[in-house]
Amino acid sequence: MKTLFTSTFAGMLLLGLISSCTSNQDKEDPGKRLLGLGFGISNATILVEDLDSARNFYAAVLGFDMPPPERFQNGIYPGTRSASVGFADMSSFELLGISDSAAVSAPSFIKSFLKLQEGVRTYSLSTSSAEETRHWLSSVGFAMDSLQSGRTKAELPKGWDWDSGGPEWRSADFDHKDPSAHLPNFMEYVGFPYFEFEDQWESVHSSWRQYYNHPNGVVGMSAVRVAVTNLKEARKEFKKFGLTELEFTEAQHLARFKIAHNQELHLMTSQTPEHGIDTFLKTRGQGVFALRFEVKNLTETREFLKKNLPAEALRMETLPERLVVLKEYARGVQLEFVEESKEQAAMARIYTFEKGKKLDSVSIEFASNMYIKYCSLCHGKDREGYAADFAPSLRSPSLMATTQNSNYLRHAVSYGRQGTAMAGYAKSQGGPLNEVDIDLLLQWLYELSGVEKAVELSTESVTGDLAIGKELYTQYCASCHGEKGEGINAPALGNPMLLATASDAFLRYAISEGREGTPMVAFKDSLKSAEIDALTAYLRSRASGWNAPGAITVTEPLPEDYVLNPENKTPEFTLREGLYVSSEQLLKALQDSARFVMLDARSKAAWHQTHIPGAVSVPYYEEPDTFIEHLPNDSTMIVVYCACPHAASQRVVNTLKRFGYKHTAILDEGVLVWAQRGYPIQSGQVE
Repeated sequence: MKTLFTSTFAGMLLLGLISSCTSNQDKEDPGKRLLGLGFGISNATILVEDLDSARNFYAAVLGFDMPPPERFQNGIYPGTRSASVGFADMSSFELLGISDSAAVSAPSFIKSFLKLQEGVRTYSLSTSSAEETRHWLSSVGFAMDSLQSGRTKAELPKGWDWDSGGPEWRSADFDHKDPSAHLPNFMEYVGFPYFEFEDQWESVHSSWRQYYNHPNGVVGMSAVRVAVTNLKEARKEFKKFGLTELEFTEAQHLARFKIAHNQELHLMTSQTPEHGIDTFLKTRGQGVFALRFEVKNLTETREFLKKNLPAEALRMETLPERLVVLKEYARGVQLEFVEESKEQAAMARIYTFEKGKKLDSVSIEFASNMYIKYCSLCHGKDREGYAADFAPSLRSPSLMATTQNSNYLRHAVSYGRQGTAMAGYAKSQGGPLNEVDIDLLLQWLYELSGVEKAVELSTESVTGDLAIGKELYTQYCASCHGEKGEGINAPALGNPMLLATASDAFLRYAISEGREGTPMVAFKDSLKSAEIDALTAYLRSRASGWNAPGAITVTEPLPEDYVLNPENKTPEFTLREGLYVSSEQLLKALQDSARFVMLDARSKAAWHQTHIPGAVSVPYYEEPDTFIEHLPNDSTMIVVYCACPHAASQRVVNTLKRFGYKHTAILDEGVLVWAQRGYPIQSGQVE
């Protein structure tokens, strides 16, 4: 269970889908007090006698994409081993067995359960704060155990890593040593960006499906179904949690509660003998009787299972239409399969796309509509550009070929160009688009551009004579781009965001090759190579402001220079969530000449291109072991920034924490918003 989450979260960071942030709970909503921004069903644990054989059965017969034995992990309880399988909605279930080598240390409740049967013994709901959940449950009268925490991996990771070496998880339990079988525990994954995940739930859930391919067609877990002896009392208990009751049908002995999104928790009591609940309660007592899954196509799922299971193992039921695998054929838990809604299936078709592969018709139509709605007014109906506000052509081969392997256009769409008509369209900037929308829109633009091969640009800085570059700019560029780069009838080259995201090589290529189909001509035949270098270097020197003096010669700070203003006082930041410092506070610390260290977690090329004055280049992907010896581990505040705005800096900060650094912070808005606001930026030629 924990390992599945760890790999998923790490992948999210690498893909740049989201940044790290915690929840803002609605204190007036009991459901929010219980789960915060938890994503719903977290996990169900199926105790099995033999982990290997159970894993093989769930994979080969039931059609779940189970991990191979070499990827089994330590379970949450001592002396156990786990094989976990997950879904795009972040739910999961695990098969948990007692490890032969540590059977003595396994909890007694697991041993006693397995002496009689197999099945789901514990289950978890997701919470964005186990501490808040525990406090809420205590406040409404529940006796709670102490907050639990732990890690699945015995060894700490090496190098820069999102895992700080602290607990991978925290849980609020009623009784950790002997948990109730019918009550959940509440699981928090440390460092998970709950706020962003909630904000982008539908599209992220849909896009993640490409990474979860279960042969049985399962796409998510829609319900945990719990058998109880007294439905009236159980309903009172779960209402006291703060869960919203969706339905109570006395005749069907059923109460349905909303968890999160489309996930539910069902309380059931004895109906008729053929349903098996009566026997379940008599032999096992209260607990999870069934797990319900959503599938892409119920008919196809039924055909798959009919090939692998005897006829008596399967049953079709109605209201809702569902396929049931009886618990006797699924290691003690009934498995139910229902077809996903048409709306969810349609969303999946839109967002299940892969980079480098052609978009299908549904994704194309959705992306086309986004373009018409948000982009065509300025960039033109056919992406030709200059329809309004001198917006550039988005079908120019030179532009599209040089941005395919960079974040240039992604940043432009997300953050916009302050001071121009180009607004920031990312939700984080108050816009209408989430990260997956932007990814889809850009893939559609690249596909339409017809560029088959990206132009690989150098990451090296371009050097040149700034005086010559200034003369050339006045002679050839100012009439369209403005004397101060403000843009007259062409893009504003002096825009801080443009210069913060455009590499030297990108600028040079545009000058040399021009933009086909636009007024921007190619200068490679009219200017010498050295002159193009000079013009490029001059534009780069304006990243600090159009009226900035000559470019600064950038040299990487030596260890003795890491601490800024070492004789002065450290800044007193007010950190959001105890971690994030605002741009305004960091600017004031610089203006006050405060004592602190500032680290740039991006690549060295990005640091040379543009950085906050005084920042030390510490790429998140390089080994920190040697460098970290030069950082003071005392009361000195260490501020880390990147462009994501949190992903790379989060890895650096968490690694610093793993090494024992307590006074750390992340620039909340990231360096791009810093530049966009016109705050100090340093850039220039490299020695």
